[in-house]
Amino acid sequence: MSGDQPKDIVLKMMSLLVDPSTSEQARQYLSESYVQHNPNIDSGADAIIEWTKTDQAREARESMRPAPEPPVFVTEGDKVVMMLARDLPDPDDPGKTYRSYWFDMWRIEDGKLAEHWDGAPKEAAE
Repeated sequence: MSGDQPKDIVLKMMSLLVDPSTSEQARQYLSESYVQHNPNIDSGADAIIEWTKTDQAREARESMRPAPEPPVFVTEGDKVVMMLARDLPDPDDPGKTYRSYWFDMWRIEDGKLAEHWDGAPKEAAE
């Protein structure tokens, strides 16, 4: 991991987290003090790994796959931003979709993901 570029670390971690059966392997890419700014997920490696096994995570995965184009990355210093295109149902025209973009940002510390931000709104507790 020490020679990996920041976007490579993000790609490896995301490829593991999108499958609950491999999510435990993502731990090697997360710092001990991983901070999660998504209001629906607690901080810490255990929390993000456990979240991947929830219905909420399954719905998020389904809404973002298949991605209509590869993700775009912007890296500056210790920050990596990933933009992922997705086609969503058009609420005004059933049967059609529109293109939207999801953004995630991570802070890298010592070759591991230390902090995460995204635009997720808080969801009602079940």
